[in-house]
Amino acid sequence: MTEGRLDRNRRLRRRRRFVLLAVLVVMAGAGLYFAVGAADSEKPQALDEDEQAVPTSAAAEADEAVPPPPSPSPEAANVPLYFSGTGTWTYAEPADTAVFGDAGTLMTYNVAAENGIGLDVEEFSDFVHATLVDERSWTAGGAWRFQQVGGGDADFTIYLASPEQRSYLCGSQNTTVSCRNGDAVVINSARWITGVEHWDGTLDTYREYAVNHEVGHRLGHGHEVCPGDGELSPVMAQQTYQLAGCTGNAWPFPDGETYVSGPAGDYNGPDLPPDDFIDQ
Repeated sequence: MTEGRLDRNRRLRRRRRFVLLAVLVVMAGAGLYFAVGAADSEKPQALDEDEQAVPTSAAAEADEAVPPPPSPSPEAANVPLYFSGTGTWTYAEPADTAVFGDAGTLMTYNVAAENGIGLDVEEFSDFVHATLVDERSWTAGGAWRFQQVGGGDADFTIYLASPEQRSYLCGSQNTTVSCRNGDAVVINSARWITGVEHWDGTLDTYREYAVNHEVGHRLGHGHEVCPGDGELSPVMAQQTYQLAGCTGNAWPFPDGETYVSGPAGDYNGPDLPPDDFIDQ
């Protein structure tokens, strides 16, 4: 009888331990669920479609409640792409407000970067300025002059945006490439960080191409395609999608004098619907 009672007691203790363990597991799982739910609820919300898509200078200040992640290195193999930023913007203070270009229509521009994507707006602004002031860029033909302003009224704004905000600014579901929509010249941060695999130059030359291509749309240029195998690509070709036998080119006037052109046309990348009206 004593041994039978001991056996039953052992079984009861084991059963209690099992029940207690099961309860702890359930409680831990519930805690994880609520923790994840809380994290999701704090994720910055994207702009609603019926709200103003293009931010104004009133939204220029950084969102202090959401500290940005550390700046990634473009050379790192595990660079985070930050699909979603905060949806708020910081406008660059121009390092140089002088008008550049010898002749032509004056175009003023702003530079802004989305908060929370780990990229510095002043570095982006300096790169944009260096690209547009280059003698191979759009001033070379004598049709355009440029001047950067600091968050005020401008003819266009160059945004460095997360892929998510790119889609809102451009009114398109495409999150793969950069675009131009009205006065918004939008550079996709994912492309800014990584470039594209088929590009046959450096990351910096790809970035110069992206800036010149999208600004070219704002200046009224449409898409062109490769004129022939081995030739220099027009800057207005959709080189993010493919080079189509041409050599990659970042500049409208590669020699500072002659505009490189090709037949009008589109490459239509795999993520671009046939009826997408936004410039890519």
